[in-house]
Amino acid sequence: MAGPAARAPHPTARGLLSWMQARPGRLPELLAREAAGSDDLAPAGDPAVRAHLALVAEALAANAAPAAAPALERLARELPARLARREADVDAQMGRVGEAHAFEVGLQFGEVAAGDPGIEPMLERRVRIAAWTRVFLGLLDEAREGRPPIADDVLAWMNERQTQLADTIFAMDRRAKQIEIDRGGPDAVAGPETVNRIGQAATLQAHTRFLVEALAEHL
Repeated sequence: MAGPAARAPHPTARGLLSWMQARPGRLPELLAREAAGSDDLAPAGDPAVRAHLALVAEALAANAAPAAAPALERLARELPARLARREADVDAQMGRVGEAHAFEVGLQFGEVAAGDPGIEPMLERRVRIAAWTRVFLGLLDEAREGRPPIADDVLAWMNERQTQLADTIFAMDRRAKQIEIDRGGPDAVAGPETVNRIGQAATLQAHTRFLVEALAEHL
């Protein structure tokens, strides 16, 4: 991780995202670590969500001010074990966020949501990602002991911008599909499995970017 001289006093979303993008090999390493021994290899499955959160934790530690860095570096090192101990909390959090996400989906898709069999799996993915995010933010607040908690403010910031999140997911999904089409022609995204894979990846990537932006606003 970067030394104190390389750290900015306050992390910015651009700085955090740039740090993550400059290390394209790190996320595959984290994905492999989290997926080891798991049957859930979906692009937005639990191991994938944990891997993305681990990358966020490493970015926070690498871009932290010197006084905050030790606690964040410790969190980044210990995050896999800490998340494993809190996995039961994810199911509890799902009940808290599920109704709100269903409401947001209804606003975004209207009556179409009620009759679309693809909406329910998408909603479940988004709810589970949100639940993991809440657990992560709780651990972040614990790691920042002695400093004002930020979890509630971060969640409020994100909740107020759900339309922006939906737009980001749509844009990432469309871009990924276009890349597939450019490589393999129009039929490259004709299969439901391909569409599902791209949609899951876009959903998780957009949530991760959104989380980084929210954290940069409140750290």
